[in-house]
Amino acid sequence: MADNVYFYCGNDEYLVGLNARKRVDLICPAEEQSLSLEVIDGAASKIEEAVAAIDSCVAAFRTVGLFGGKKVVWFRDVAFLKNAVIMKNADVKRLLAELSNDLKAGLSPDQFLVLSAPGMDKRSAFYKAIKDIVEIDEYDIPERDYEARPVALKRAVSLFKREGYSIDGKAIELFIDRTGFETRQIMNEVEKLVLFKGDDKSIVVADVQLMTSASGESVVWDFTDAVAERNLGVAIKVFRQLLFQKQTAIGLIIQMESMYQNLLRFREYMQIGWLRMNGNRIQWANDQEIDDYFAEMSDDPRKMHWFRASKLANQAAPYTVNRLAASKWLVVDTHEKMLSGGGSIPHELMLETLLAKLCAPAQRRRT
Repeated sequence: MADNVYFYCGNDEYLVGLNARKRVDLICPAEEQSLSLEVIDGAASKIEEAVAAIDSCVAAFRTVGLFGGKKVVWFRDVAFLKNAVIMKNADVKRLLAELSNDLKAGLSPDQFLVLSAPGMDKRSAFYKAIKDIVEIDEYDIPERDYEARPVALKRAVSLFKREGYSIDGKAIELFIDRTGFETRQIMNEVEKLVLFKGDDKSIVVADVQLMTSASGESVVWDFTDAVAERNLGVAIKVFRQLLFQKQTAIGLIIQMESMYQNLLRFREYMQIGWLRMNGNRIQWANDQEIDDYFAEMSDDPRKMHWFRASKLANQAAPYTVNRLAASKWLVVDTHEKMLSGGGSIPHELMLETLLAKLCAPAQRRRT
């Protein structure tokens, strides 16, 4: 492994940037950075930008430090490493091959290279060339909610504890519902709550409701929750808020399709006795038939976080399978009309009309 090359990557961009910065500051203290540090911006979205960035990086660490001293190059935010199209370009591949060959040959004791990237295509020739010579520190948020949520909860509790604060169970669940799973958002909201609470070291639900900002993902959940619970006023209000935040009607109706699919599944599991409510929580039956059935699925619902699964079950419980199937059909039909042109009716108006149908008071009755 190269002792003076460091690579940090992953979709948790806050931790990637934080740890890369710590490494740079360790190698090159602040008082030395004006003479010894060169930062190359790798946030390229076009092939020509990527070519220029790699060329600048290679040239930078091939250049000796001022007065022959230490030379530290930080190739920062190298976003194109996970872009399959850019990574297949001949000039990009050639320059990355030069970079990997230089790393294999080894840098001088006074040369240091720090790379940070929001991800990397592990099928690329560059990754295969450097994975055995460079230690790669990865900071990833799991893609599946049931895996990402426990990580985020643990991180948030740890941050509150580090500041000397406690937070009760319901409050921390709501906190993560609002912030989402990104570390930067979690840390920002922890800081806000800590400043708000001051000497009062105990955080409760009311504090989170008052002070914690909802992430874009959290607002989408508020929208789908309102639809599932047939609360038309809230659904319309949050829908218009999401439009203001540059969400699209097409994107939101896709979220609605997914929601109704989950509600329908959970209602069917309840109907056949695989799932039952135990207060506000759920309990899965212990049966080999269930194990065999879910073994064939890529997203076993039993692995879903209990809070999310319990909410889905509670939302599905008041309705029959037929009612949920009919609601899902309405959503799919509206989506198809949007994609086919839908005449001269704006997508936003089509979705508001759909919300009125789904949340109509008459549809609250079980059939």
